[in-house]
Amino acid sequence: MFRTIRTHWKKSLFAFCALSYGSKWSYDRYQANKIRAFYCRQASLLGAQNIPSMNRLTRIAVLLNGKAMNGKAKSLYDKTIFPLLHLIGLDVRVYRLDTITDTDGMTDLLTNKIEPNELSALMIVGGDGTLSELAPHLFQSTVLENLPICIVPIGEHVSFARSLFPVTDKKKLHDDISLLCESVFALFNGKVVTKPLLKITMPDTNDKPIYASTLDFGHYTRLEQLQKRLWYFSYLKYPISSIYHFLTTSVKSISSSEQPSITYSNPCPGCLRCQPSLMDEYNLSQQQQKEHKPSFFSRIYQTKHSNIKTVKPQLSLPVENPDCGIEYCMNPTKQPIQIWAKLNNNEHNIQVDISDTLERFNYDKEKYPKQSMNVQHIRFNPNIDLIPKQMLINHDKFKENEEKKYPSECQIELSEKTLKFIEINQDLLLTKQSTLKSTIHELEEDALEKKGIFLFSRRHQQQQHA
Repeated sequence: MFRTIRTHWKKSLFAFCALSYGSKWSYDRYQANKIRAFYCRQASLLGAQNIPSMNRLTRIAVLLNGKAMNGKAKSLYDKTIFPLLHLIGLDVRVYRLDTITDTDGMTDLLTNKIEPNELSALMIVGGDGTLSELAPHLFQSTVLENLPICIVPIGEHVSFARSLFPVTDKKKLHDDISLLCESVFALFNGKVVTKPLLKITMPDTNDKPIYASTLDFGHYTRLEQLQKRLWYFSYLKYPISSIYHFLTTSVKSISSSEQPSITYSNPCPGCLRCQPSLMDEYNLSQQQQKEHKPSFFSRIYQTKHSNIKTVKPQLSLPVENPDCGIEYCMNPTKQPIQIWAKLNNNEHNIQVDISDTLERFNYDKEKYPKQSMNVQHIRFNPNIDLIPKQMLINHDKFKENEEKKYPSECQIELSEKTLKFIEINQDLLLTKQSTLKSTIHELEEDALEKKGIFLFSRRHQQQQHA
């Protein structure tokens, strides 16, 4: 055997690599199926709950982008998400977004076909591009705007979904099967939070605003694109991409030479300038305080057993922030070569990182020389020559309009309206380590009893029957 391996060492090396890869792939698939089986058992417990005959089933509309993740989103949804929804017993209606080709078809789908008045929640299966495509239609409908949205992160880029999910060591969220399963259970144990989106306006293109979660523009963005294209060089892709960029691209400012300045405004937590409706809310709260004010005789004859109505805390008088909306200009002597804009955890500002120094052989994104700041909005005139290759919106290249005209001005701000998203519970129902160390019966009892997530476990049902 050793003589044969030594004689045919090339074939032996290839067979060893193929066997190692196949073993790792089979083991990961076995672990994923084991996690799916556990969550299916938990879903069957939830589906075993008795529903009164007069109550209708909870209806969920699933908006599935079949083109997400290079066309693999449909198969991953069928393997992981659909069985859980079926075992829970929800009234699920699935709608394919990749079959719609025009804006009118998307509007008809979201306003008529899904019957938004009958829905309890929306489930979006896709990445940042899918959410960006649906956002304009969701903002236009008052019914869809108030529906809780559950994001199932099956896509190449899921920057927005990472703010709703617990921290994971996976580079791609769809590789973590437990988080995908938890997104379904978040319909029952999740937390509803309101979040805005980035609103990117380009006035001279006569296009509608673009709603996104990230915007990258500059030479570092070009370097990262080259590194992805040269993936087959492994770790050598970093120096090769840097050398290629040095030979083919001259370092230019991302701002136009005619108007090189970048203007921004400081964040505002909310005042009469940006939110005139605050005064109406304050007057309404004052009126409610007067209506609930007890009379003199009620205070005298009030006893300990009398029901005292809780009064909401009084709102403070809104004021006008003198710094709200005032634009400031950055140092015109510095020529920015990169700008990053993304959503922040704060609902009143966005995070903007600007760099004026290009370090080609620096491959750590966290160590890029940059200036970070939180702003209310930012406006600049982009260099038209750099837009085709160096501007990414939601990690995708900027798409020019029908007239093939690039914008001469770009403004980034938060959307006026917000959407309701379901945030995943940080205390996961199951982790991979607990799946391997505990038995199924112990996990069912402990996870449901200790965390108190569901009210339909076996002990609760026995207590109700008793």
